[in-house]
Order: sequence, then C-alpha cells, then structure tokens
Amino acid sequence: MIGKKLILVGLIFILCSIILGAMAAHYIEKLGVSEDGLESFNTGVRYLFYNGLGMLVIASLEKRFDFSLKLHYRSILWGTLLFSASIFALVLLPLAELDVNKYLGPITPIGGLIMIYGWFTLLAKYIRTYRSE
Repeated sequence: MIGKKLILVGLIFILCSIILGAMAAHYIEKLGVSEDGLESFNTGVRYLFYNGLGMLVIASLEKRFDFSLKLHYRSILWGTLLFSASIFALVLLPLAELDVNKYLGPITPIGGLIMIYGWFTLLAKYIRTYRSE
C-alpha cells in the first residue's frame, strides 16, 4: 500500500517542481530576487524533482523489496518538504519584508539530513537484506 503513497507524492513533487521551475524562469527574477536567491530557489526545485522521480522509481520496484518502505518513504517525504520548502520561503518571504532567516535557515540542513537518512537507510537495508543472494 505504500506504493500508492510513493506514486502520489512522487507525482505531486514532480508537478510542483515543474510549476515552481517555470515560476523561477519567468517570474521570480522580475520580483527582484538576486541571482544567488534564484540559484537557491532552483536548488529547491531540483531536489523536489529528483526526490519525486526517486519515489516513482521506488514505487515501481516496491514488490522487489521484502521489507517495509514506510520509514524510508516518510524520511524522504519530510526531508524533501523541509529542505525545499524552507529554501522557497527563504527566497520569497523577504520580498514581503519578512525576516525569516534565523528561523528557517536551520530548517534547510535539517531537511537535507532527514532526506539523506531516508535514502541511506533504504540503501543500507537493501544491501543488508540482499547481500547473501
């Protein structure tokens, strides 16, 4: 059943990354976002896309795993949301004159670590489970 969630979230991540990428390419610069801000925003877009695509791949391979993907799915989901959303907020909220760096700045690396944890534990579990084959 986790496969359906992986597919749904993967598709949502990919759709959002395309919309936000188009927004970055055609609109954000006109708002006065710096070149560094635009580059950061695009980093958030890329990771949203990569993890969405990764979730679709894992969903297509779900039957090949004989262990639960729940922890890995949740780690990748929440890590990606914290990582990418915090970058988007750090770039866009200052346009509304909201200083959020001290609150949201630490969220980005925490999200990145959670995302890494999800992928790393999936890899480690896979290696440990199928090493003897």
